[in-house]
Amino acid sequence: MMNMVTRMLRRQGFYRVKNQEDPVYMKHSVGLGGVYVRIEKKKAMISVRDLGIQEEFTRVKKLENFINNLDDEAYRKKCFIVHKMKGTGS
Repeated sequence: MMNMVTRMLRRQGFYRVKNQEDPVYMKHSVGLGGVYVRIEKKKAMISVRDLGIQEEFTRVKKLENFINNLDDEAYRKKCFIVHKMKGTGS
């Protein structure tokens, strides 16, 4: 499980946080802030502190889908904000 999660997180642009007991991976995105994934024996815990999201996954594919949905949501919000700013006539 752990190797599969690690490979998927690397593919998604996460990097390992040093000096942690359990493996922790982190990624920062403009729309989400810091996204953290802690890997335990049979599960992965994802948290997005700025949005108050905390989820637990036992399947790699479900975790990957969740991360992709977060990225899509952040992209949509970013586009919405940019679109609103363009409409202000600066």
